[in-house]
Amino acid sequence: MADKNKTIIKRLIVLALLGIAIFFSLKFVYDEAYTNFNIKDLQKNLRYSWNKLTDRGNPRTPPKPVKKVISMPQPTTTTTTTTTPPPAKRVPVANKAPFARIVIPRIGLDATVFEGTDEGALAFGPGHMEKTAWPGEDGNMVISGHRVTHTHPFYYLDELKPSDPIYIYKDSNQYIYYMTGNKVVPPTDMSVINPTGGKTLTLTTCNPRHSARTRLVVFARM
Repeated sequence: MADKNKTIIKRLIVLALLGIAIFFSLKFVYDEAYTNFNIKDLQKNLRYSWNKLTDRGNPRTPPKPVKKVISMPQPTTTTTTTTTPPPAKRVPVANKAPFARIVIPRIGLDATVFEGTDEGALAFGPGHMEKTAWPGEDGNMVISGHRVTHTHPFYYLDELKPSDPIYIYKDSNQYIYYMTGNKVVPPTDMSVINPTGGKTLTLTTCNPRHSARTRLVVFARM
């Protein structure tokens, strides 16, 4: 009789532990889905604000993993020199506050960039690394983003090709950087964020997908 009772108790304990595990698993899935829904809604509202500010109606970013190339108007060839907008005016931006807008037609990305690259900022979207260059400035502007979690803005970053344009919008100005190359580095390699002598943009994300073993780094220049 005692052995039978012990068996029943053991089964009850196993069932209780299994129930707890299922509860927390479902809670995690729900929280992740709910958070992503709110973040996507935030990104959508911010894109609307950027469109009004820049008076540009670029197509929205398609949901991942579906990819759609964004068609951007190409500058017409003229005999006049293209005017480069002045560097963005530096005004203090709080951590996790909207910093700029990034559009990469090749990979269907249209997202708001937030200030900071800590987990709190990157949960909302791509993050501008503090103390790096601002749009249009001489130096290295560094923007990091998740590859597969949260809004996974850089899911297709590896598909960029040389000369692909990367549009950065800040205030009412548009800054166009052109992809020059990429490379994969260990997470400890900080040389990719060093200051540069020209107007450059560096995008970083985890590599390969579903892993943080290395970093994929994309370089671009105005």
